Amino acid sequence: MGTNINVTLPDLIAGYLKRKSKEEYLPISAVARKYIARGVTEELIIEYHKKGYSISRIAENIDVPIGKVMNVLSRLNEESDIDKTLDEIETGS
Repeated sequence: MGTNINVTLPDLIAGYLKRKSKEEYLPISAVARKYIARGVTEELIIEYHKKGYSISRIAENIDVPIGKVMNVLSRLNEESDIDKTLDEIETGS
């Protein structure tokens, strides 16, 4: 089982979840759980990576496929490359 948590969401997010709920023929709560789980999983992958865990250890600890870990970390590297480029543009380098 799980723990019930009541949250108040901004209208934009609540509207998105309602729309996805209709599109996927699922209750809003199921759609919200899916997106929360995805976000928390990605945050945990990043957190463990920063602590120096290996990709296989991260996958094992979070119980996700190695490919998922690699996908999240590759996006993280792409985002940091974009940040570096933006910094270079701002400083005129």
